Amino acid sequence: MLDSRCLEALAAVIRLGSFERAAEDLGLTQSAVSQRIKRLESQFGEPLLVRSKPVVATAAGDRVFQYILNARLMERDLRIDGAEGPAQFERIRIAVNADSLATWFADVPARLFRGFGLLSDLVLDDETRTLEALKAGHVLISIGTRADAMPGLKSHRLGALTYFPVASPGFVDRFFPDGVTVAALKRAPAVIYGRHDELHHLFLEKHYRIGPGDFPHHVLPSSEGFVVAARQGIAYALCAEPQVRAPIAEGALVRISPHAVSRRLVLHRRERGPAILDAVVAEIRAAARHALSPHAPEGLDDAPPGRAGFG
Repeated sequence: MLDSRCLEALAAVIRLGSFERAAEDLGLTQSAVSQRIKRLESQFGEPLLVRSKPVVATAAGDRVFQYILNARLMERDLRIDGAEGPAQFERIRIAVNADSLATWFADVPARLFRGFGLLSDLVLDDETRTLEALKAGHVLISIGTRADAMPGLKSHRLGALTYFPVASPGFVDRFFPDGVTVAALKRAPAVIYGRHDELHHLFLEKHYRIGPGDFPHHVLPSSEGFVVAARQGIAYALCAEPQVRAPIAEGALVRISPHAVSRRLVLHRRERGPAILDAVVAEIRAAARHALSPHAPEGLDDAPPGRAGFG
């Protein structure tokens, strides 16, 4: 039988990417964490971790980690604890993109804690890559733009986020005195999220025929940082509409182009899993219905087309 303390040590190392950080999280010495994982590896007869920086799971370690994530919540399903809720807090591990976390998803951890006593353990990644975390077994739910239909997965369309470029009035006066033209966009500093951020490049290429290397830009891996940079007048930014609704109403930001792009968001989960996952998915879908457009505005959907397998 697998020792729950050994499983807990493995989960902490995979989640935190370090024996040292796992030891701190568990209140143990590094040696104790290492010994527990070696005991597990002896039981399985193969390595469960690659001792790199950061530490990562092997294929076998991924399978065990997925088992741990499911087993903890399944144990929670079996506990009965009256009106006081569960006997202990359990984690729900979800991969989510930054723009969702900065907008409609921001209240989801509170919903899950208040409704079910769950602690949210969020894995942040680009919207095109969150599904990889689910496929690898590192999370139980993923939210992103990938619409892949895969055996063993259940998918739900959540709605669409629409993005358009904004800037401060002073920035517009300085860089776009004659309007947003191709020449002006090649001179004006923009802000992009990082090397995996294709949205800004897609916007410029589709609407202005400007390539990825043809404009100056800041790199700020923060959705909130986009809004701050635009308000500070150091760049224009392609922002999700819910993020800039208030600054535009206040006059701190202005929309600088009639063009926009939209991304449809999709939730993926495994077909089989703890019963609590159904309730978690229902809460996430409720939050999305309240904040997202049911469909991308006509002509704006730049996400891959949806395929079969949606619920």
